[in-house]
Amino acid sequence: MLRRCCLLLIVPLLSTGCFQIREPEPADAASDWLAPTQIDILLANFTTAVQRLNVPNYERCFSGPGYRFVPDPTAAGTTASLFANWSVSEERDYLNSLRRRTLPTTTNQLVLTNRRDQFFTTDSAEVSALYQLRVTQSDTAFRATLLEGSIRLLVRRRNNEWKIAGWRDQRTSARLSWTDLKKYFITR
Repeated sequence: MLRRCCLLLIVPLLSTGCFQIREPEPADAASDWLAPTQIDILLANFTTAVQRLNVPNYERCFSGPGYRFVPDPTAAGTTASLFANWSVSEERDYLNSLRRRTLPTTTNQLVLTNRRDQFFTTDSAEVSALYQLRVTQSDTAFRATLLEGSIRLLVRRRNNEWKIAGWRDQRTSARLSWTDLKKYFITR
């Protein structure tokens, strides 16, 4: 009987480690995020993160250390070395910089058109589309509000979730491209 009473007292004490309380995520970190089990969901997450400047969700769209961004050569110009080792951390830093110069109530607009998916394997594809990105920010030295170009995303599926493993930007008009935006805001 004494043994049973001791056991009943010890078991709850041992099991308290199973129910650790953790800090909640910031309100904007998880909102609007869906598990990217399809390429369409990944692109929806990406678009929403860009529009709302949601840095945690934006960063979640990319695959870790192997990710690379290839800039538009014209926009990169003499700063091509800036993009030589561009990784997920630079993606995060540029978007954080843009966010700091944007009013909290502002929403950007990203529209992808003429999308084409080319599958290499069941877990690897290239998504290409034309983009128009309308940004509203307060840095008066960067005056462009509408950026356009062609986006080519190398996407890969791992653990049943799609992520962006590579991104190639290409200017399609006289307007500035996404490369110009990244180049300006990574240095601010």
